[in-house]
Amino acid sequence: MLIQTILFFANPAGRTNLRRAIATAALLVASSVAPLQAASLSLEVELADSSIAYLDESTQARLWPQVWTGAELVAYYFPSIGSKGKTHKTRPSLQPFTCMVGTVCIPAPRFEMESVPVRRQVTVRAQVLQGSAGQPLKLRFELPETPAEHYSFSHAELRAPADALWREPLFTSWARDLSWETRRGFSKRRKQPLSIALVFPKQDVPGYQMVDLAVRTPGGDSHPGDPMAVTTLRANLKAPDGSVRQLAWPGHLSLDLQERLEASPDWARTGRVPATVKLNQFPWRLSSYSAKERISTVVMPDSTPRWYGLKHYNAPKGVWLKLTQSGPLAQVELLAEAGAERTIEGQVPVKRETWLFFAGKLMRYRGQLHYNSEPPLPGTEWRMDWSNGERLEASAANVLSRSLSKQVPDCRWDGCRKNLAEARAQLAASDAQLQSEGERYLQLAREPD
Repeated sequence: MLIQTILFFANPAGRTNLRRAIATAALLVASSVAPLQAASLSLEVELADSSIAYLDESTQARLWPQVWTGAELVAYYFPSIGSKGKTHKTRPSLQPFTCMVGTVCIPAPRFEMESVPVRRQVTVRAQVLQGSAGQPLKLRFELPETPAEHYSFSHAELRAPADALWREPLFTSWARDLSWETRRGFSKRRKQPLSIALVFPKQDVPGYQMVDLAVRTPGGDSHPGDPMAVTTLRANLKAPDGSVRQLAWPGHLSLDLQERLEASPDWARTGRVPATVKLNQFPWRLSSYSAKERISTVVMPDSTPRWYGLKHYNAPKGVWLKLTQSGPLAQVELLAEAGAERTIEGQVPVKRETWLFFAGKLMRYRGQLHYNSEPPLPGTEWRMDWSNGERLEASAANVLSRSLSKQVPDCRWDGCRKNLAEARAQLAASDAQLQSEGERYLQLAREPD
C-alpha cells in the first residue's frame, strides 16, 4: 500500500524510475539476499607459516598477520538433487547439431531451454582464535547450515587483502621503475585479494598443505622458479551434530615440491615452510618479460682474467653480454668460446655464466662449459645460491647433458679436467670475491657502446 501511494503522487518520470528501482530490489532479494538462519556450521582455518620472495623475515613476520586477520570467507551453497522451483532457473542453450539413434549428427543450430541450479553464497568475516607470535594463526568463520530451503554447503573460498604486502617500499619503488602500461596492470592486480579454494577432498590430507597463493611480481612475471608466495594451512568444517569434515586446497603443490626439492616431509607436521622452498621462491633467472634488456659485445679488460681474450663465435669483437633489469633485480649473462687449451677432440667448449643480483647483492650464480658435439662430450656445470647473505648451496661437476645420471665421475681429457678445475676454483672463492667479480661484469654490461 505504501509503495502504491508513493507511485500515485510521483510525477511520470519519477514513477518510471521508482518502478525500476523496486523491480531491481525485488530481483536482488530473490537471487542473493536470502534470510540467513542462525549460524550452525563452524569452519576453522589454521595458517601455520607464510612466505613471499624478496621481503626479509622480520618484515614478513609483521605483514602476514595483517593480511590473514583481515580475511573473509565466501561459502557456496547448492540445492539438493531433485529440488526444483526457486532453486533452479531456466536459460537458453545453443545446440549446434541434431542427432538420431543409429544415424550421424547433422548441423541444425537451435536453442533449447535447460534448467540449471541457482548457487547461493554467504560472506562472513574472520574471528581470530589464536594469533600469538610464533604460533599458527587460527581463524573461525560461523556459517548458516543453509541460507534457504533445500540448500546445503558445497565449498568455500578464503579471501585476504594483499594490499599490506604491496604497500611495502620495495614493491612500490619496483612499480615506479616499470613502464606506464605494466604499472597500470600492477595497480589492478594489487587490489585483488589472495584467494584459497577450500573443498571436500576425495581422501584425507595428513597434516598441513602448502598452498600456492598465485602472486606475481609488480612486473607481472609468472615467476621462473617456485611460487613467489606460499602458505601452509589446514581446515575443517564442524556440523551441528558435532561431526567434523576436512577441507583442503585442491592443488598439488605440496607433493610436487617434496619430490622435486627433496624437502623433508616433516614440514607437513609442523607447518613450517622448508628452507629449500624459500630459496626456490627467488627466481632461478630473470625473465625478459616486463624487464629492460641490453645486449652488447665487450672486449673484456685484463681485470677480468677468466674472460680476458675470449670471443663470441658470432661476434669476434669480444664477449657477448646481456643485461636484464626489473626493479631491484639485475642479471648479467656472459657467453663466449673458451680458450683453445680446453679443446677436446677438436671441439672448443662454449662458456656461459649468469649472475643474478637483488638490491645489489649476489643471489644466484651459474656457470657452464659445454661442447656442441656428436656423440656428446662431457661438459662442466657449477652453481651457487645465497639467502640473507649466507651461501646455501654450491656444486660443481662434469656432466653429460643427455645422460640420465648426468654426472661423469672421471674424465680422461685434459680440457675436461681444466674445466672442472675452474669450476672448483669459483666455488672456493669467498663471497666477497664473487660479489666483486659479478659487480665488475654488471658494470661492463651497463657501459655505453
